[in-house]
Amino acid sequence: MTKRIMLFTLLAAAAGLAQTVNCLVAVINGEIITLLDVQVTAEFGLGHAAAVEAGADPRLLALDALIDRKVVLDLAREVRRVDGDELAAAVTDLRLTLGEEDFAAKLGKFGLLAKDLEPYLEERILYDRALALRFSQTIPVSLTEVERHYRDIYAPEQTRRGLVPEPLERVADVIESKLRDERRTQQTADWVRDLRQRADIQLKKDCLK
Repeated sequence: MTKRIMLFTLLAAAAGLAQTVNCLVAVINGEIITLLDVQVTAEFGLGHAAAVEAGADPRLLALDALIDRKVVLDLAREVRRVDGDELAAAVTDLRLTLGEEDFAAKLGKFGLLAKDLEPYLEERILYDRALALRFSQTIPVSLTEVERHYRDIYAPEQTRRGLVPEPLERVADVIESKLRDERRTQQTADWVRDLRQRADIQLKKDCLK
């Protein structure tokens, strides 16, 4: 048991916290994720931007995002600092996105102050920064791939929508960028999945019931 887990256990016992209030949901390479972490991440939409699935438990999606961040940041030692101004700006952006009334209601639900969100936002910023550093090099996309996408996907889709496809030379750059983004997304997912397979991940999902 790591010192951090021991500290959490002692503090929880001292405060008389019930398991349903705040308990350990997961331990990732010795780093803990609590029920409160999962709930705040889900409530404020601080998980992965694309992680939206119909009927899915938002807490499980939030937990998945938190695990990804732990395994990546455990490796990416070079990204360890977010300055105060950047964190304050992130809190302001979140406040604007949710709206003042909804933002205040969510804070009140957990008895938090706006500043209490900074650790969650910092971890998300550091995670995104680590991925950007890891996959910063330009991903090559060949002209053949662009032409194939135009012929097999772009042109048929435009035709189905009752539109006349733009000439290849007008949309080639857009298609190339799209293919590059898709490839980067897949490479990122593969890398994070590999890190998770090699990480020491202990899940205690009974805490989420």
